[in-house]
Amino acid sequence: METLGIWIAALGTLAILSFLYKENPVYRTVEHIFVGTAAGIGLFWGFDTIRTNAWNPAFNPADGDSRKLMLIIPMILGVLLYTRFIDNIKWVSRIPLGFIIGIGSALAIRGVIGASFMNQIIATMKTPLWGEIRLFAIDSLLLVLGVIGTLMYFFFSAEQKGVLKYGSVIGKWTMMIAFGAAFGNTVMARISLLIGRIYFLLGEWLQIL
Repeated sequence: METLGIWIAALGTLAILSFLYKENPVYRTVEHIFVGTAAGIGLFWGFDTIRTNAWNPAFNPADGDSRKLMLIIPMILGVLLYTRFIDNIKWVSRIPLGFIIGIGSALAIRGVIGASFMNQIIATMKTPLWGEIRLFAIDSLLLVLGVIGTLMYFFFSAEQKGVLKYGSVIGKWTMMIAFGAAFGNTVMARISLLIGRIYFLLGEWLQIL
């Protein structure tokens, strides 16, 4: 069984890599199999999550646990989402959708304020511009200048001249460096995936490594 799995994985990898030459029926077939399998697994885990976290606690609680009937409410809201496929009552689907958008927005705003706002400010200023280790001081100074320059670059309420102009130039170069580093990390991650598949083909499949 393990050998069969290795062969299936190897042939699937080669089929996907064949797209580098051109799109072909073999690639499309494996692509559809992958998407279908992923959708099936997602559907299974979705039902399993509902059964484990909602249905069983509400109707089949474990020994010693009381029934959590309040979980019936989110299950009903989930079912109401599918009324959008019935023309006469599709407006009902807006009720659970409103709950999802409201709760999701609240959680997202809380996370954004913490992760993308407060934590960024704290990370910018937590390293002092003075101290025993001069390298950390220089690093902190560059970080502060980069942040201030980037903010100046997106300040459109005044003409870009004088201090604002030079700050914008610093911000532009800071963003170029940041985008380049992010792109480089993405390329490195993709190359590591490719190396992993090649190592699998030459090692576990062909066993020449």
